[in-house]
Amino acid sequence: MPELVIRPDTIRDNAEAVRALLGRPTLLGERREPPRLVGVTKACLGDPTVARAMLEGGAAALADSREPNLARLRAALPGVELHRIHLTAGDAQREWADVLYVSSPAGLEGLDGCGGRAEVMVLVETGDQREGAPLEELHALARKTALGPSTRLRGVATNFACFAERPEHVQASVEMLAAAARGLEAGGVAVPEVSGGNSSLLGLLMDGVGLPLEVTEIRCGEALLLGQETVRFRALPGGRQDGCRLRAKVLERYTKEFSEVGSQRVVLGLGSQDLGNAPVRFLRPEMREVGRSSEYLVAEVTAGAQAPEVGAVVEMIPSYYALVAAWTSPFVEVRFE
Repeated sequence: MPELVIRPDTIRDNAEAVRALLGRPTLLGERREPPRLVGVTKACLGDPTVARAMLEGGAAALADSREPNLARLRAALPGVELHRIHLTAGDAQREWADVLYVSSPAGLEGLDGCGGRAEVMVLVETGDQREGAPLEELHALARKTALGPSTRLRGVATNFACFAERPEHVQASVEMLAAAARGLEAGGVAVPEVSGGNSSLLGLLMDGVGLPLEVTEIRCGEALLLGQETVRFRALPGGRQDGCRLRAKVLERYTKEFSEVGSQRVVLGLGSQDLGNAPVRFLRPEMREVGRSSEYLVAEVTAGAQAPEVGAVVEMIPSYYALVAAWTSPFVEVRFE
C-alpha cells in the first residue's frame, strides 16, 4: 500500500517560519504586533497531531471546512479557537466551531435557530470569483450581522488564489478588503478582525510588501504543510518542503516502445484514485511522470540513470491538491515520522 509520511516537526518549523515572516520588522510598519496565524487543517482531515504541530509553531487558532474534522479537533484540543471556514446555509453545528463564515443574508438567517450568539466573519469577494459577498452588498450584510439577535460581527475576510486568481492581483485583493473594512468603520459598523487571506499573501511578504494595517490575521494551510507560498510556489524563508512525502513501490520496470532511446519506464502503485490529476515531484531528479491511470503512475527514468528495481520504494513530494487526495484516499496509509 502506498504511504503518505508526515513529519510534524517540519510542520511546526514551517509555522515558525510563517510567524517569523509576518513579524519581520521591515514589514510591520506602524503595527504594534504582527497579524496572527490561523492554521488550516482541512487537507489533513483535522488531524490532531498536525494541528498540535501548527499550534506549537505559533498558530493562534485552527480552521477547517468540514464538521467531522472540527469535531475531531474539538475533542482533541478543547481549549483551542476553531473557525468553520466553509460557508454555512444554517447547517453549522455550533458546538464544533467558535467562528462561522457567511456571505449572504440567507446564510446569516440560517444561524437564527442554532442557539446562542454566533461569532461571524463576513466573507467578501475581492476578485477570485468563487465565494464572498459583492462589495456593494457588504455594508447591509455586515450591519445585519452586527445587529442580529443570534449573531455578532467578528470581522470580514476574503479568499484569493483558490479559483480564478491571477498572481499579480493578490495585493489588490487584500487592499480591497482593507478598504472595505475602513468603509464599514466609517459607516458606523465596528470591524474587530480582518482576515486578509491565505498562504498566497506570503509571496507579498517575501517580496518585501507589507500587509495593510487593517489586516489582523491570515489563514494558512499549504504553507505550513508544504513550506511554500501558493502563487508561484516558492519555498518560504526558513521553511521546509519535506513535511509530507508520498512513498510508492515499483511494480514493473521495462524499456517501452515509446520511451526516449535508452530510457526505462517504471510503473508505481498509486494513481488518480489517490492523487487526482494533481502533480507530484520526484526526489530523484532523473525521474519524471509520463502519465497515470486510476491505480498506476508511469514514470520515465532518463537514459543512463539507474532505474529503481521492482519492489523498490520511490519518494515524491505532493502538490497541495495531490496531498488532499492522498490523505482522503482509502488506499494510502498515513504514517507519522
